[in-house]
Amino acid sequence: MSALSELQVRDRLMNYFIRTDPLHIVLHRPVVATTAAGGRAETSVTDLAEQTFHIYPFKRRLTQEYVHNPQTFGEERVEKILWILIFDRGSDIQIGDYFDPSLDTTPTTDRLLAGRYDTVFISARLWDRGQAGLMYRG
Repeated sequence: MSALSELQVRDRLMNYFIRTDPLHIVLHRPVVATTAAGGRAETSVTDLAEQTFHIYPFKRRLTQEYVHNPQTFGEERVEKILWILIFDRGSDIQIGDYFDPSLDTTPTTDRLLAGRYDTVFISARLWDRGQAGLMYRG
C-alpha cells in the first residue's frame, strides 16, 4: 500500500468535480499568419480532439494573472468573463480557442446560448488544475 502525493490527491478531487457534471467540448484553434502589410490574419482553423470540461457561470471576482504588469505598461485590461471552464492538468486549451455549444458540445446543454464562446483568460496556476474564462461573442 502506498500513500498518494498531494498532487495526486488534488488530481483525484479535480477529476471528481469535473465528472459530476461533465461537458465534452471540441475546441477550434485559429491559425494566424502575418500578412504582407505586417498585420495578422486567420488563415485556417485546427479542430482539437474532444476534451472533458466543467463549466459554471462567473459569479465572483476572479484574480486575473497576467504576464505583464498593467501599471508598468499603462494598460488597464478588463475582461468581461461570463463563464469559467474547469479542466484537468494536461488539457489542450489556449487563449483564442473557441467553440459553439450547439455544434461542439455533448451532451447538449441549455445553460449556454448558441453562438461563439472565446477563451479570453487562462489561469496562470496550472500545476494542479486549470481555469479558463469564456466570453460570449454571439
